[in-house]
Amino acid sequence: MSKKLTFTVTVEFEDKISNDNEVLEVAENIARGIINESNGEGIASEDSDTFLKTVSVKPMFHQEVITKKA
Repeated sequence: MSKKLTFTVTVEFEDKISNDNEVLEVAENIARGIINESNGEGIASEDSDTFLKTVSVKPMFHQEVITKKA
């Protein structure tokens, strides 16, 4: 297959996110949350010997990509 996998994730908030800085902060929080969660059992399949290297989150309609190293 591939070393990189792409997933579509949708998050819904109770109130409107009103500006680009908030959108980028949400992207940062998503990336950090995935990294933090992978520090335990990991997010790779149980049968795999691989481990997470990086997480990149790109908000729709934005050029900036948030990348965090595991």
